[in-house]
Amino acid sequence: MVGLLTCRRLCFLAGTVRVAGGAWSAGTHEAGGMTEHPPVIVHPPSPSGGRRVTIREQIVGLALGPGDLREFLRRSGLDPDAVDLDDPALIEWRGGGAEEWGSGAGD
Repeated sequence: MVGLLTCRRLCFLAGTVRVAGGAWSAGTHEAGGMTEHPPVIVHPPSPSGGRRVTIREQIVGLALGPGDLREFLRRSGLDPDAVDLDDPALIEWRGGGAEEWGSGAGD
């Protein structure tokens, strides 16, 4: 089972996870070539609370806390219990870390 989880995480990071609607591609294009970045971006807390989450450059929702973020990861094909929210290869935190969620913080 550990091998399967590791494979799913590596496939997710490499951009080959298959989801409804097709497979994801890795990286973003910029002038001069391809730039690698983590597939999950948690944007700065909003003034009204919560943080926008994008996965593979697609907005997946507004997370009010770590539980919401883990649910978005689960829907994207990862085992949320096996994910380290502090893994910089997986998640880029903008405007604060995993403990900052704004005024409407959930769990």
